[in-house]
Amino acid sequence: MLDGDLIDTAFTTIQLADLEKALLRAERSTGTRFVAYVGKLVDGRDSAIAIHRQLPEPNRSALIAVDPEQRVVEVITGAHLREALDDPACRLACLTMTSRFAIGDIAAGLRDGVVVLADHAREIPSLHTNLPE
Repeated sequence: MLDGDLIDTAFTTIQLADLEKALLRAERSTGTRFVAYVGKLVDGRDSAIAIHRQLPEPNRSALIAVDPEQRVVEVITGAHLREALDDPACRLACLTMTSRFAIGDIAAGLRDGVVVLADHAREIPSLHTNLPE
């Protein structure tokens, strides 16, 4: 899901479609709702937390909030995701995004950040079991 007061002006139609595809793939592969917000974050992280709380299932949701004007990136995760999307995973996603943002490509940065978070949120399948023979 894409949201924010700058979404319509910051991206082309193709970029929006690409982001929506990445968000949908991430949601399908993890069972987690991923939301990208691009707009003003007046109170920085507190604004991002308030947006995250308004999501339909905040405990099973991850929000990437970007304020391009203030150069702020926040990743907020629900309680159900905190183990898989721990601080190192979120920092890696932020580093991935900000490297793209630095060259002016906000859309690709968001897409790449979603991919990194989805990779970490995906459950690893068990390769063996302890079932008796």
